[in-house]
Amino acid sequence: MDKNTISEIVKNLKNQFNERFQRILASDRDRKALILGAIGISILVIYLIFHSFSSGGARLVKKAETLEADLKKIESLRSEYIQSKRRIDEVTSNIKSEDEALISVVEKVLIDAQVERGSFSINSRTDTTGDLYDEKSVDIEIKKLPLNKAVDVLYKIQTNPSFLKVSKLRIRTRFDNSSLMDASFRVSTFKFKQVT
Repeated sequence: MDKNTISEIVKNLKNQFNERFQRILASDRDRKALILGAIGISILVIYLIFHSFSSGGARLVKKAETLEADLKKIESLRSEYIQSKRRIDEVTSNIKSEDEALISVVEKVLIDAQVERGSFSINSRTDTTGDLYDEKSVDIEIKKLPLNKAVDVLYKIQTNPSFLKVSKLRIRTRFDNSSLMDASFRVSTFKFKQVT
């Protein structure tokens, strides 16, 4: 096919389209239907454009809400970390320095609780080192201890300013006197390491 034949075919199609279009526009009813169809298609196109933008906006709003929730969690964790760090610093500053040995501290507590010197023994243990703290501990055995003094001793140890911790508590009643008991337990103190 040459160019002239193709241009003739295009002209014929164009003329046929114009004739049919003019016939459609000739009647009022067809013109109204065409206008209503064009309005309907325009409304559909506008709706599709608006919907694509609004769904994108909704996704952005949802993502922003998720990020805000994550930010609140991070702020909560940050404040919890600051409080924990402040508490650790406070505890570390309140712990007595190593000038006073743990055995001396425990001995003072026992004497203040009016436990006789001959009825208790304090044995030092090997220090333990952890990732966050160093632990010093002693084992204590007390013979012929009344129940009220046992409670008093444990209370004074737990509330001591040196932050002592009681563990491995064993209490046995005596056969010779049921109002007295033998007690053994471990007292530990912890020194937190500086976290960098």
